[in-house]
Amino acid sequence: MPIVYGLHVPNAPNLILPAAFGGVGSETVRAIESLRVISRWKPEVIVVATPHWVSERGFRVQAGERPRQIYDFSGFPPQLSQVRYRPSGDPALARHLVAEGKRRGISVEATTDWGLDHGAWSPLLHIAPGATVPVVPLSISTSSSGSHMAWGSAIRAALETSPLRAVFVSTGSITHAFRRMHPNPAARWTLGEQIEKSIVDLLVARRYSELVHFDPEQLRTIEPEGDLGPLFMLLGAAGDGLIPRLVATGQIFGAFGMSVIEFAPPAPVVTTAKPTPAPRTRERRSARSRPARSPSPGSGRSWVAGR
Repeated sequence: MPIVYGLHVPNAPNLILPAAFGGVGSETVRAIESLRVISRWKPEVIVVATPHWVSERGFRVQAGERPRQIYDFSGFPPQLSQVRYRPSGDPALARHLVAEGKRRGISVEATTDWGLDHGAWSPLLHIAPGATVPVVPLSISTSSSGSHMAWGSAIRAALETSPLRAVFVSTGSITHAFRRMHPNPAARWTLGEQIEKSIVDLLVARRYSELVHFDPEQLRTIEPEGDLGPLFMLLGAAGDGLIPRLVATGQIFGAFGMSVIEFAPPAPVVTTAKPTPAPRTRERRSARSRPARSPSPGSGRSWVAGR
């Protein structure tokens, strides 16, 4: 079955518990929750690509029965490490994805290493609350953007031959410039906002090839998380069947972009049939109902109906 839905979201730790950060991130959480991914799309599995899992040679697919939850952060409020999100995995689907990748000549392996880092589970808390939907985590690699798109295309092909309804989630901030971080969460970095908008505009316009060749200098300026590897995988997985739409955007601490972009099937075209006109009938009128005729010129007399 084709991927039914795709979503690109940030994965900042403040999304785990915005209240622990004075409410920073709450608007993004509300935007994610408003999408009602589970009730709208009823996924049977979620495939998630995270920039926090980087494999050096080729790609990796987590094939464990229950991927372990990883708390790969430090220096944050301690209550974040008490949050539990432990869905089951789907080893059979993980192996199916790997098989299709290998068939296409992509360097990819299944593994039970790694698990669900916060780059995956911090947004999944709000996308699929309760951890009731199985999750298959995917790594990014050190290869090119085009390689990530090709791997995403292989994932799409594999899922098309699976009976499962799948949602693909990619995570990471488009702008992720730690060196620009300001202590004020409301601080703004105008140049970073402009560059991120250029990237989002290309996405929404579906000009993906231009995004692959986006200005390297501008990318170095905003330091996108994972070099946008998860997003390029989503673009390959979405193909032509899912249409991108910007759901929400913003920036926190003058350094981190918070754009949320969904990829959904096009809305069905509703056509309204024109009503069939009623058949026209011609009435036969009796002589008595006929209008009086004008007298012939020069006849000297009038003509009256019925006479």
